[in-house]
Amino acid sequence: MKNISTLIALILGLSASAQISTIPDENIDPADSLEIIFDPAALDLAVGHQDLLKQAVDAGEDMYIWTWKPAAHPDGHPYVNGTGSAPWKNSNEAMKMTKNSDGTFSWKIVPTLFYEVDAAKVYADDIHFLVKAKDGGGYGDPDVKTDDQSIAIDPPATERNPFYHFPTKVKIDDVVTLRYDNWREEKVSMQNLASDECYAYAKVVYTNGSVAQIESPFNAGTNPNLKMTFIGDGNFEMHLVPNEHFTLDANNEVDYLEFIVIKKNFATGADRVTEAVLIPIFCQ
Repeated sequence: MKNISTLIALILGLSASAQISTIPDENIDPADSLEIIFDPAALDLAVGHQDLLKQAVDAGEDMYIWTWKPAAHPDGHPYVNGTGSAPWKNSNEAMKMTKNSDGTFSWKIVPTLFYEVDAAKVYADDIHFLVKAKDGGGYGDPDVKTDDQSIAIDPPATERNPFYHFPTKVKIDDVVTLRYDNWREEKVSMQNLASDECYAYAKVVYTNGSVAQIESPFNAGTNPNLKMTFIGDGNFEMHLVPNEHFTLDANNEVDYLEFIVIKKNFATGADRVTEAVLIPIFCQ
């Protein structure tokens, strides 16, 4: 499984790996309900302790949350991670996840209430946890757990960048919308674009570090597939499906996509927006 946690944390505020998702998946309010969902089918079984965890799931064992940040509850607390003289081998029943009919497991909390901290503490520290079997091994035995996970909880943004995309979490065959609010552009050389002047330079980055582009920035304005559609009032849009928009290398896994709004007649850095849109690809 590819390692894109740093990129996700930077761009989306989410650094849990593919087997973890959340509801809501963005704009998480630490004082509101948060559901963390664990999908054992997405575990990387090449990692020994995750393979053992998948075996435990397949054997019908329950799954448990073990969490330590933004706070770890002490011995005697109702939500302490584990109990007894060997707590790692005896997860607290209060930390058991709910098994869902689709084979996933979920855990619902209100972060500020569960961790007994204020929202500022959650924003500062995020949520750190792992999923384990009740007997997590240890003490000389192999661990039975996921890798450490973290979910970034960020304060609400005051204003989003003029160039952005949705949905936030993207699969290789999803429909993605790129949106450019040119009327909000602060870079003087990119303001007041004509209706036929806006293009989206496109690049794909693979997990092995190799890169492919549809056209160079200097040629992108000649490719009608890279033209953004003017929808009025200084706004431009493009709808695309990643595995159709790009001619992908079937032997490599996509890490992320990069898009940059440029002018049709690109010549210098003055003819592009300052910030690119980076889109991590979650499933392929």
